[in-house]
Amino acid sequence: MKTNKLLALLMSSVMVIGTITACDKPGVDPTAPTDATTSETTQTTEPTVTETTVEPPDIDGYYERTVSEVKDEDDGKIMIYGHNSEFIGLAEKYAGITSNDYDFIEISNNDGSYTEKLDAVLSDGNEAPDIFTCDEAYARKYMASDNTIAINDLGIDYSELTNMFDYTLRFACDDDNVIKGLAWKACPCGVFYERSLAEEYLGTSDPNELAASFATWDAVLASARTVNTASEGAVKLLPGYTETYRAYLSNRETGWIMDGSFNVDTQLESFFDYAKTLYDEDLTFRAEQWSGDWEDDMSNRTVISYWGSLQYAKYELALNPGEGTAVNPTAGDWGVTTAPVSFYSGGSWVMASKYCDKKATSADIVRAVCINEDNLKDMVTNGEFVNNVKLMTSAAADDKFALEWLGGQNPYPVLLDAATKADASLAVADEDAYNNAFNAVVGAYCEGSFETVKEAKEALEDQLSEKGLIG
Repeated sequence: MKTNKLLALLMSSVMVIGTITACDKPGVDPTAPTDATTSETTQTTEPTVTETTVEPPDIDGYYERTVSEVKDEDDGKIMIYGHNSEFIGLAEKYAGITSNDYDFIEISNNDGSYTEKLDAVLSDGNEAPDIFTCDEAYARKYMASDNTIAINDLGIDYSELTNMFDYTLRFACDDDNVIKGLAWKACPCGVFYERSLAEEYLGTSDPNELAASFATWDAVLASARTVNTASEGAVKLLPGYTETYRAYLSNRETGWIMDGSFNVDTQLESFFDYAKTLYDEDLTFRAEQWSGDWEDDMSNRTVISYWGSLQYAKYELALNPGEGTAVNPTAGDWGVTTAPVSFYSGGSWVMASKYCDKKATSADIVRAVCINEDNLKDMVTNGEFVNNVKLMTSAAADDKFALEWLGGQNPYPVLLDAATKADASLAVADEDAYNNAFNAVVGAYCEGSFETVKEAKEALEDQLSEKGLIG
């Protein structure tokens, strides 16, 4: 990809809410549709998103291609692919398109079917989408490849993106720092905790006070020991070590690949022994994320904290999943506080394929869903954490966003702080594959399959080599 114009735009870090108010908490599953059919506020007054005086950041360090006029090359329907129906629903609502305007193919990627289909159609262009969505687990694979085009090639200028959270743009870059995709929502994370258990075993349920129990990794370990001892093992601070590994990854100073070679950051080396301490001292129930035991512990009042995003809390913790879905019986007894480090998990990005011949229509849809401020305001009032610093700063200061299912807490101050500090600059194209392999080897180390961290690292390298991720 040739760069016709390199434009470095200034970026200023926005310092936002540094404290947790008595009304904070996140929640929502990245793959769940944006269907806010249930009330999320403690008041009948509809939340409003007002203008804020906070200056949005400029974007720094990105290369901008020449932004030219775009047009549709044919008058047929636009082809859209999605890993779920969320984006097409938003496009219908905000861009005004109907089934007469588009062909939509939805394929779940639970078994890899979606990426397999994308790989096939992008290899030869037959039935290839004009635009398509991916979730975090595999989005970078496509945005870092030549199968997608720069957003500038859709006629979208970087000046339109100044309100977006930087990590969502960093994640969407190719190796030349050209932005290839946009996200309409962000998924910063916090520590969701059950208030009654926190009060009993940690002495407080106030999110400001409880933050000290999760302020550092040493504090988390000490809190886990306190809970385990006080409850005689009946209650744990965490369901398993896997609850923390995504946050721990955010400790890194170097990525999986450095100067073309495989690399394990020293912070990740320390996680082997951190996880093993949790394991050996029985400080968790050893329940891996997404397992049946892990889900059961969400509602049986035996685990104090789960770590994730607003979507995660809404849908995975089932604190407010929507009409027709069972709500966690402990909903309302939860709060959110800050994690030891700022991190994100999940999210969706939309991008245009190299076969896109409906660039004008694609740009209209992307702008309507990802950029248009009125539309994003509407998403916020429906419980979404949108990819807009200004709007989320406003929501964080608005007590109308106190959520009943979070015990009357507004989650946005906690999540806003995490979103502005989250870093995606180290992510590689196959980031999820590296992370999952690392997580698996850490588990084997905890169980005693390796005597030393050195052996575990060698096993990790062997696994990645077998998968063709490293040479």
